[in-house]
Amino acid sequence: MIQNEHQYKITQTKVRELEQDLTDLDTNPSNLTQRLLQAEKNGIQVLLDRLQSEIVEYDNLKQQKTPIQIGSIDDLAIGLIKARIAAGITQKELAAKIGVQEQQIQRYEADRYAAASLARLTEIAHALEIIFTHPVEFQMGLSRS
Repeated sequence: MIQNEHQYKITQTKVRELEQDLTDLDTNPSNLTQRLLQAEKNGIQVLLDRLQSEIVEYDNLKQQKTPIQIGSIDDLAIGLIKARIAAGITQKELAAKIGVQEQQIQRYEADRYAAASLARLTEIAHALEIIFTHPVEFQMGLSRS
């Protein structure tokens, strides 16, 4: 997932490079067998598709075209990152809002908020002005050991 403008620009550059690689393979410069050539093209195309999908996701978040849904506690970290992007707030601006260094937000987002306390997550949600549109309901698991 692209988390900031720097990563966005790097991803765009990588897409251009991969597109050029595909074009270059059309001439089969390594004289690969048709099967190996196709396998290499397929591998590049898979990566290209994934990166293009990440660019579209980032663009949609920035333009607030995508609602952010959190279906489980496991989705919370990605939801916070997406909310920051959709709010048009940089990592540096979020850091200033909660009184930490930009690098702390970068670390939180890099490890999907694994080291953040519940109090910190709450503080971040408030700083991002996250509003729950539906109450959260819990369903308890049916099996107990």
